[in-house]
Amino acid sequence: MISLFAAEERAAKREQLGDPLQVLDRAIDFAALARAVDAKLEIGDTGRGGRPPYPTELMIRLLVVQQLYNLSDEALEYQVLDRSSFQRFAGLEKSRIPDAKTV
Repeated sequence: MISLFAAEERAAKREQLGDPLQVLDRAIDFAALARAVDAKLEIGDTGRGGRPPYPTELMIRLLVVQQLYNLSDEALEYQVLDRSSFQRFAGLEKSRIPDAKTV
């Protein structure tokens, strides 16, 4: 059945069901986790050029989504491109999305 209000109805239903990624976002301090990971990493010479790395927090969030939904690198890339909830969770609504090789 066609509805003029289909988008609003879907948004209301999503709100009613709740977003498990928002629950994770509230429960886990991803910024602190990223700082802990960065403290253990040895970053090589960044003066040689090349593309700058994506932020650690973003990559951790993508790995969480990948594990939670059992996605391959290629499937993760597609799903992040396709799903607004994944984009919101990772903070990628207005940013470039890492490709499968970057993940």
